Amino acid sequence: YLAIQTALDRKVAVKEFFMPNCIIRDGDTTIVTMSKKHHSYWWVEQYKQKFIKEAKTIASLDNPHIIRIHDVFEENGTAYYVMEYLEGGDLKSRVQPQGLPESDALQIIRQIAEALNYIHRRNILHLDIKPSNVLFREDDTAVLIDFGISKHYDEKDGSETSNTPIGISDGYAPLEQYEMDGNNCFTS
Repeated sequence: YLAIQTALDRKVAVKEFFMPNCIIRDGDTTIVTMSKKHHSYWWVEQYKQKFIKEAKTIASLDNPHIIRIHDVFEENGTAYYVMEYLEGGDLKSRVQPQGLPESDALQIIRQIAEALNYIHRRNILHLDIKPSNVLFREDDTAVLIDFGISKHYDEKDGSETSNTPIGISDGYAPLEQYEMDGNNCFTS
């Protein structure tokens, strides 16, 4: 959602945790509840906690090419996080239909590579690099967003510290993600 953070008089984007196949919104209120068709409260709660962890992880990062998180909170039976609003559009719309000049493409690649290097040094893999997950500030700075399927690894032994399935963005995911057990993957 696009919103105004009134205390600071600035536009912000608000991301809501909402699994349309598992939870529903009451038509008369903003309250979100588990759908009667879905009987796995634990499963939905696990993803909600991952959503909150995602917001906290991103908020701990300090890099000009990673989205800035201002707040995370639970309300209305779900969770939200508030982040900077980026007015420059996404890479997908800049690339289609005619592509980019080489100099512009190289500048964007360098900026996103800087963001990836930064998070890799912190034992985080993004796992969803695609044109729609690269947004731009007004000054054309490229910004990486959507850490929803990112994986975190313990710096001592390299073990995974997150336990939700890996997602696959068809056409963008590395081959290793396609080789995962089909029951543990979803496509975005």
